Amino acid sequence: MEQAAGANRRGEIIIPTPRWFIALRVLQIVFALVNIALTGWWINALYYDELGFVIVCGLFTWVVAVYALLAEKVVSCRRAYNTWAILSLDGLMIIFWLAAMAATANRRGTFNISATATCVSDGSAINSGHCVYAKRDFASNTALGALSGIAGISALTMLLFVVTFAYVCHYFRLSFAADSTSDLEKASAAGVNHGGVAGGPGATELQGGISPQGAAMQQGNQQWAEQAGYPQQSAGQPQYQQVQTYDPYAPHNSPYNNNNAGAYPQ
Repeated sequence: MEQAAGANRRGEIIIPTPRWFIALRVLQIVFALVNIALTGWWINALYYDELGFVIVCGLFTWVVAVYALLAEKVVSCRRAYNTWAILSLDGLMIIFWLAAMAATANRRGTFNISATATCVSDGSAINSGHCVYAKRDFASNTALGALSGIAGISALTMLLFVVTFAYVCHYFRLSFAADSTSDLEKASAAGVNHGGVAGGPGATELQGGISPQGAAMQQGNQQWAEQAGYPQQSAGQPQYQQVQTYDPYAPHNSPYNNNNAGAYPQ
């Protein structure tokens, strides 16, 4: 039990996931692939740093999702599984995709002026489009739709990572709670075995409700009485004899009794 608790704290206990959880991981891979394709099509004409970050997020998503699937589902890869690593990677991808969505949406917001321009391509693989009109960047409606799609798919991918992170975190928390409950039960059992018996190592009270200090004082009084020569009373004897109540009208207390009837003291 202690070894299992230690393995759980180190994150070596595998958190089992249902089949629909595999579908979430596959969707993460597919959405990242779509985002990379749209971003690649866009940066062929005009490169932005925000779109380059989207490609980085997509590549990281592939690595994280494939690692999570293989480490959990493939027996030969389970030695690489670590719950803390899964949670950290999912949390990192939530932050990445949130930043990618915000940056792409902000870039899309800069294209807010309608204009007519002639654009040409120089045949380069990246940043091949050239449109010059008052030193502004131009994008067609199709390109703007693709940019909006990149931001939307980034948001969906982020939500998928939120779901996977929340699921693993919840069941990891339950596993921790189960270990804490077992530790408390073992501590209670140890207290019953060692501290619940009078005279045991952990005893704080003696049987009969007498505290250890009171028992020591009583033992000291008995030893002093034995040294002084006073007789000790037995346990069954009362400590004090019952004093008879004085009654002035009782016959044995009256100077007038039946044998001296009619005689008065001189």
